[in-house]
Amino acid sequence: MNTSSIFQAIENWRTLIDSYKKGKDESRKKLLELLNQGSHFSVKADEIQEWTERLANASNPLIHVYAGIDKDVFKFYLIDSESDAKGDFSYIVTKEMNRNPPYNLPNPQLVCDPISSQSAIYRNFIFNMFCSAWMETQKEDFFRIITVPFEDYTRMNLNKDECCISFFGLTNEKVTDASLKEYHIELITMKDLDIGSISSTAENCSTPRPPFTAADPDTNYQLLLKSDASV
Repeated sequence: MNTSSIFQAIENWRTLIDSYKKGKDESRKKLLELLNQGSHFSVKADEIQEWTERLANASNPLIHVYAGIDKDVFKFYLIDSESDAKGDFSYIVTKEMNRNPPYNLPNPQLVCDPISSQSAIYRNFIFNMFCSAWMETQKEDFFRIITVPFEDYTRMNLNKDECCISFFGLTNEKVTDASLKEYHIELITMKDLDIGSISSTAENCSTPRPPFTAADPDTNYQLLLKSDASV
């Protein structure tokens, strides 16, 4: 997929959420349909290896996951933070949410502070059950990008030809008994999810954008700026 098509897909997402902000019911229905078009996407070991090389000198290595719409299909465009900040779009990975069973090989051995598999599944359950109601609380700052710490992927310890899966969750880690407005969307990453086995842990340190912060300036997101300027 060429960059102009990616720019257009990212702009299509912005157009839809702008329409949703204006209260158009058809936009709400379309947005909900797209967010529930599939259950997960997969990230392969060779993609993580490519990012490893590109992020070798990064002080805060991230993967920027851009939301887009291409021919009525909800897609994600993944680019490492170093390339994005430089405007180097030579390696962008395109993903679609799908419902193919994510059968994989044995569980990873993680070493830091992942969440439990039960927590991961619960957060995904909250997304699936309350997505429509949550959307209504997010009109002012509906996400266009989700930033994922690169460690979320490297901690999967994938062997060649293996992959891990990423899926949506809704979470709130700061406020007790919070309203849905206080919840944010996240991408949870897990290596093994099979009908007979499941990884004991998962990674969940992703952050939606907007809102942007002073420590996280728009200039880091050249793909977003180029997409907005392409109209």
